[in-house]
Amino acid sequence: MSNDRDAELLAMGWDRRFEVDRKRVNELTEMYVNLGYEVTTRELVPEDKGPQCASCAVVACQQNVVIYTRVPNLEVAQNGN
Repeated sequence: MSNDRDAELLAMGWDRRFEVDRKRVNELTEMYVNLGYEVTTRELVPEDKGPQCASCAVVACQQNVVIYTRVPNLEVAQNGN
């Protein structure tokens, strides 16, 4: 489910990949970095799930985070800005 928090990241060039169990976030972040992507994550909140998932959203939000990736801006990386 997309929301204002997603819209802000998408506007900055991030692609929402998926929700992942916190236990695997380091592994998957490393994989994307090794593939050449920038990676960021954000916490889930119950509003991300919508009203149809109210009861399960609390558990999902405690166990999962969202992974976003984007291709690095090579010009910025090369210039150090």
